[in-house]
Amino acid sequence: MVWNVRGLNSRARRNVVRELVAQENISLLSLQETKLDCCSENVFREICGVGFDFLSLPAMNTRGGILLAWRCNIWSVSNPILKQYSLTVKITLLASGESWWISSVYGPQSDQEKILFLDELREVRAGCTGTWLIWDDFNLIYQAADKNNSHLNRSMMRRFRQFINDCELQELFLKGRLFTWSNERDNPTLERLDRVFVSEDWTFTFPNHELSPLASGCSDHAPLLLKTDCSLPRCLRFRFENFWPKCDGYLQVVEEAWNSPLPGHQSRLMSSVAWTTS
Repeated sequence: MVWNVRGLNSRARRNVVRELVAQENISLLSLQETKLDCCSENVFREICGVGFDFLSLPAMNTRGGILLAWRCNIWSVSNPILKQYSLTVKITLLASGESWWISSVYGPQSDQEKILFLDELREVRAGCTGTWLIWDDFNLIYQAADKNNSHLNRSMMRRFRQFINDCELQELFLKGRLFTWSNERDNPTLERLDRVFVSEDWTFTFPNHELSPLASGCSDHAPLLLKTDCSLPRCLRFRFENFWPKCDGYLQVVEEAWNSPLPGHQSRLMSSVAWTTS
């Protein structure tokens, strides 16, 4: 799960996060704008509960701050890289041994800082070759459809789009929601500031992923839930081809198959006999 929580200084908000973690069975959690200059062990336990470990990027004068947490029995984390606007690690899924880089980011407000922010992400990518996932609150949009009005900073949109192209990133489709942030006024401005981008090889590793929003009223940003495997079990269906009866030996194959015992039938029969005898 990835979420701009707009501060974790209150116990009530920490409780909301912990309830979401438990409700959705979250194993990897990235929170932005924590507003914590130091995340103590006690505060962290209030946020995630037991079974987690974490890394944090401190807030600057109660602004910003990133917390990355993971279940120790599901993920291992190494090679941490802490920058001004991002926290990057190499994560490994213990069940499969698959590893990739993940960067949690919190984009700044001013245009000059946004340029430095994008330069920082390019530098991170240059040092982290291979599979990459980058997510969180970018505070940027790259197309007009990402905002519900025409007040657009097209210069910064071009810069963001150029970064995406230069790093050869793909944005994961967000199911069921156009915008992730609202200024919550009577005539609100809506934008899609929270995103998940991946390198192409990540989509090959997890072709059955799903990104969807969660509901929460304690932040003006929507939490996003990423599931890496949403494949549905499919029943095998028998299909008859019209040319089969024309093949040599067709009737013999059908007869042998028809007269053969059903799979598992013989073992069930023997178990029944043994039970009756005893």
